[in-house]
Amino acid sequence: MKTKLRSHVFVGCDNLPLSRQEIMDLVNRSGKFDTKFEGFTGTDGPLGKRMENSKTRAEIDGNPSIQTSLNFLA
Repeated sequence: MKTKLRSHVFVGCDNLPLSRQEIMDLVNRSGKFDTKFEGFTGTDGPLGKRMENSKTRAEIDGNPSIQTSLNFLA
C-alpha cells in the first residue's frame, strides 16, 4: 500500500458498476435476509448513479478479495 493516504477520501464500491437500487435488488433476491428492503428514505434524486472504484484501487495499489456484490451474496 502506498504511504501518506490519511488525508484522502476513497470510494469503496463494486467492480461491477451497480446503482444503489440494483445492489438492494440483489440483496432482496439473495434470500439471506428475513425482511425485504422497501425503499430509500430522504432522497429526491435518482438512485441510478453507477460508480466504479478503479481510481481507488490504483491509489491504494490493491484489489478487493470479493470481486462483486453478486459474488458476495451468492
